Formats: sequence, C-alpha cells, structure tokens
Amino acid sequence: MRSKPRSIRSKIMLALLLPVVALIALWALDVQDSFDAAAGLRDSRNTRENVSIPCDQLVAALQAERSASIEVLAAPGGSAAAIGSQRAATDASVSAFREHAELYRGRGISAEILRSRIADMGPAFDSLALLRTQVDARTVAPAAVLSGYSSVISYAFSVSTATAASSDPLVERVMRTSVGLRRAGELLHQEDALLTGVTTAGRFGDGEYRQLTEIVGALRFQIPTAGSTLPAPDQAAFKSMLSSPAFAALRAAEDQLLNTGGAGDAVPLTREVWKATFTPAVRQLYDFLGTGYDKAVGFASAERDRVLWRFGIFGGLGLIAILISLFLSIRIGGSVVRRLSVLRTAANDLAHRRLPEMVARLRAGEQIDVESNRLRLSLGDDEIADVGAALSEVQRSAVDSAAGEAAMRYDMNRVLVNVARRNQTLIDRQLEALAQMPGTDAAAGRAGQLAVQMRRQAEHLVILSGSARSRRGLGPESLTAIVSRAAGQVEHAERIRIGVVPDAEVPERAVADIGHLLAELLENATTFSPPDTTVRVSGHRVAEGVVVEIEDDGLGMSASALEETNRRLAQPQEFDPATSSRLGLVVVALLAAQRGIRVVLAPSAQRGTTATVTVPAELAVPVAAPEARPVPLTRRSNAAKLVGIAGQRGRATADRGAAPRHAAED
Repeated sequence: MRSKPRSIRSKIMLALLLPVVALIALWALDVQDSFDAAAGLRDSRNTRENVSIPCDQLVAALQAERSASIEVLAAPGGSAAAIGSQRAATDASVSAFREHAELYRGRGISAEILRSRIADMGPAFDSLALLRTQVDARTVAPAAVLSGYSSVISYAFSVSTATAASSDPLVERVMRTSVGLRRAGELLHQEDALLTGVTTAGRFGDGEYRQLTEIVGALRFQIPTAGSTLPAPDQAAFKSMLSSPAFAALRAAEDQLLNTGGAGDAVPLTREVWKATFTPAVRQLYDFLGTGYDKAVGFASAERDRVLWRFGIFGGLGLIAILISLFLSIRIGGSVVRRLSVLRTAANDLAHRRLPEMVARLRAGEQIDVESNRLRLSLGDDEIADVGAALSEVQRSAVDSAAGEAAMRYDMNRVLVNVARRNQTLIDRQLEALAQMPGTDAAAGRAGQLAVQMRRQAEHLVILSGSARSRRGLGPESLTAIVSRAAGQVEHAERIRIGVVPDAEVPERAVADIGHLLAELLENATTFSPPDTTVRVSGHRVAEGVVVEIEDDGLGMSASALEETNRRLAQPQEFDPATSSRLGLVVVALLAAQRGIRVVLAPSAQRGTTATVTVPAELAVPVAAPEARPVPLTRRSNAAKLVGIAGQRGRATADRGAAPRHAAED
C-alpha cells in the first residue's frame, strides 16, 4: 500500500529546518563541552580543597612522626611518650583527610580512580597502628620504621598523583610537576629521618649507610628531573633555588656523611648541625611547591573563567544565530508555502472555474476582454512569480484558442443553418409540387412523407446550431393534432397506434418543437423494434401537466444504457460530432431542455422501451371539452395535407391487416 505523499509544505520546511537542527545539535555539543570543561576545572578546585590539601597535611604529619619515631629509637633510653603530641597531630590529619574525602564530588573515570586510591588508604592506616605498637615496644629497627612510614606515605602520594588529572592540559601539567616535586621532597624527609637517627646515635647502624647512599642518589636525580617539566619562568626559579646556599650546604653535608666509610663509623655531624642544614633547604622547596600549587589553582580558575566567558559569548551568539536561523527558516518557508498555495489555488480556480466559464461564454457568442480577465498574481520576483506569469500566459493562450474555436464554430453554424434552410425551402417546394402532380394519392403521400422526413432531418442542423426555427403554424394547436402530425412524419407511420390523448392546447411558440420532439421519439421506436410490431401512443393528465407515453415492443435496452441515455436526456451536452449516430436523442435533449419538458426512457411492461414525455402545464393548457379521440392528421398547407393523407391511408391499411391483434390488445 502506497503511503500518502508528503506535501510541498512539509518538504520545504524539512529542507529549511534540517540545517537549523544540525546547528542546534552542534551548539548543544559545544555547550555540553563547555559545561564539561567548566565542571572539570571546578572539580580541580574541589579536588584541591577536599583531597590534595588534606593529603599533603597528612603526608607532612606522617613525615614528622617518622622522624620523631626514629629519633626515639636512636636515643639511648628514649621514651615513646615524647612523640605523643606528634601522633595526636597525625591522627587529626587522618580524620580530616577522611572527612574531606567524603565531601569529594568529582565525576568521570579519573574521579573513580581517585576514590579507589582513597579507599586503599584504609589498610595503610591499619599498618600505621601496628608500626606504632612496635615503636613503643622498641622491637623494630630504625631502618624498618623508615620503610614502614615511607610505605604509608607512598599510598598518600598515589592519591596525590590521582588528583593531578585535569581537563586542562596546562593545569594537569603544573599539578603533576608539583606532585613530582613533592615526591622528591619526600626523599629529603626520608634523608632527614634517617640522619636524625644516625646523628642522635652518633654512628651508622646496620644498613643505614646503604639507605643513605640510595636516598642521596635518588634525591640528586629526581629533584632536577621533576623540575624539568615546569614552565620556562618557573624552571629558572627552580634552578636558582637548587643553586642557593641552603641547597649547597645540604649537598656538602651529604658528601661529608657519605665519606665517613660505612656502618659502625662515627658521623662527623651532630643532630643540631644536621637540622640547621636540612631545615632551610626543605623550607625553600616547600615554599616553591606552595607557589606551584597556587599557580595550578590559579591556572584552573583562569581557565574556568575563560571557558565560562567563551560559553557566555559564543554560546549566546550561537543561541542568537539559532533563533535567527529558525525565524528566517519559518519566515522564508512560510512565504514560499503561502505563495505556492496562492499559485495552486489560482491554478485550480483557472482550471475548474475561470477557463470553463470563459470558454462557455465564448461559445455562446459573448465577447470577452482577455486583458481585463487576465490572471494577476502578486508572487514576488522569483521563480514562483515566473510560474505565475506562465500560468497567466496559459490562460491567455487558452482563451485565444477558445475564441478562435468559437468563431470557427459560429461560422460553421451559419454555414450549416444556411444549407439547412435552403434544403428546407427546396423540400417545401418539392412538397407543393408533389401535391399538384397527377397520380394516386398513396404514391404522392409516400413521396411527401419522405420529403417531410428530409425536412425534419435538415431542421436538426438548425436546432444543433442554436438558431431560431421557423414557425409553420398559424397559432396554437391541440396536443392531439400535434401527436397525429408527428406520427405522420415517421416512415412507418402505419405501425403507430394512437390511443387517448388529453384535450390540451399547445401555444404557438412550442408547437413545432413538441412536434419535432415527438416525431424523433416515434422514429426511434419504429426503427428499433421489429417491423411486425406496433408502437403505441397514449397520454394522460398529471399535476405537472400532460404525460405522453410512447411504447414499443423492441428488444429493449440494458440498465447501464438506459441510465446513460436518461442522463444525456436530462443534462444535454454540447454536440459532439463523435455522437452523430445518436443525433436524434441529442436533438430531443436540446428541445426538452429549452421547453422545460422531461423525457425519460424505461423498460416497458412487456418488453421493449417506453418513452415518457412530461409536457409542463404552461405548454399543455387544458381545454373545456371532453378528452379527444384519435383524429386525422390536419395541416394548413397543401404539402402537409398530402403527408397527412398518406399517413391516414398507411394506418388504415395496417388496421385492416392487424384488426384481430389490435382488438386483443385493447
């Protein structure tokens, strides 16, 4: 089943709205991207406040507790009570870290990774409790304490590394560099924890010298490497920091310790000297790191503001562009659709009303001013206007063609009328000549009857051309006389049986037309019925006037043929030469329409066809006399009298030969 075709309106609107929809989709993607970028930068700040800073504070507390724990183990008779306050500070940092971590609301895969790293901190905190118990019991070596605390701190640094992810590459670069530098700073704190114990004990314990060499080697490699990813201005400041007197003194102290020899050897530095050397260097490093973190946060805020400004400007401009595009699409589409609708309405009106009316007026002989009736449409100045102008030219061409055709038809009608009337004149003279010829009345009547038929056929042309017909009567005439005369004009008049006809008078203006109409119907009835059958004519009065019925015993007509014929009789069409074989019915339809007579064909009671002719009351005026019996044909000219005599004699002969059958029918 074929789907209903789309209208031109839907096609135009679809063509115009598709780019707008695509623009809206692109705008929505840009807005979504801007929101995601802003949300990512907002997450960077949220991560910094709820994870990074608490994690850095936790690391600093663990580093301080680690150094204090190793110092307690290294000092002879050291007590764990000395580090109680540091442990309380570490516990507070752990609680703060956990509380802030619960407030973290990051999104995306990096946030999931960060939550996983935070969850890993739980077992690390559990190991911290075990390590404290061992320190209190003095059952663990300083080297093991260093490794234990460093392991917990490494979990914290895994969290810091996860917090460095950002939607902005520059922010992420600065954050990762800061985390790398903090990891390098952790090496400094491991060195401080180790040397705090060594300087407190005054010598290297088992494995402590090896740990120092490893830490110093990693420290001297990782600190410059971590700073190499800084932006150029920050790299210069970082290199200046590494070449400062504080870091130079730190390196000198490290070299002095490394030159002592190994385990069991006395160290050349005291705890106080070491702390005085270490503290300025580590303070410089963390001051620089704090500045780096601040810069990263500043970068994130600036980038977020830039994204928001970009969204505000370009998003607003995009929204305005979408609204303007949508408005223009609707306006342009509506304009095109409206003009096409006007053009379609005009074309339909031209095809179904204007052109048929003008053609009908032209064929009726009316003069039409083509220019004043020209199709004028206001459709702009584009291709649609060109189509409207072409449609106007089509109207002009059609009217010109119809005018030419009407003129040609008018000229042809004049020719046909002239020929028909000349023939009528010649036939009238022939009828008068036949009436004066010596010979039998029957032969003269037969010749006259044929001449009258020829005259009626010639009058067909006058009727079809729409010209006025000559009136041969000298006044009103009775319907009975008209029926009788019409029967006499038929070739096989002897087969016609005229029954009772109401006594009615027909005005002079309709005498010829009603007679012609009845003669045509009688001619059809005798022609299309077997030669040994009769055609019966009768009439009766009804409310509308008088009904004359003509019934034959032919083969009849099919239901579809009857329906089509009755339609043509009720609604006469303009004569088409292709239907010349049914010329009689065309003439009957035209005469009936002109006089208000209704003609209907129907199957007869037995077989054949019955033609019912309803003559209106104004054309069948009742006469104050009893209903007339069949009367002989009467005419007022010699030629007509000759035809009437022939018709009477033909019917009399037929009556004598068919007397028994006729009696049976009556």
